[in-house]
Amino acid sequence: MDRNELRRRIAARPNAVRFAELDALLLAFEWRFERPGKGDHLIYARGKERISIPYRRGTVLPIYVREVLKMTEGEGDEE
Repeated sequence: MDRNELRRRIAARPNAVRFAELDALLLAFEWRFERPGKGDHLIYARGKERISIPYRRGTVLPIYVREVLKMTEGEGDEE
């Protein structure tokens, strides 16, 4: 599955996204896992941009999903 298809699938259901899916999306858009943050937070980076996402069992909170979608908006081969 290409990164834009993955992004569309995640955008269609932001309340039911597993951490592994969000991780795959970030990596597909050239973000890199930088380091563990404080507590259960994980830090991803791309250039000078940083995003901290709390790791949870089950699904990621929708606010973080929307933030990642906003950060990847308009990139790549989208139609």
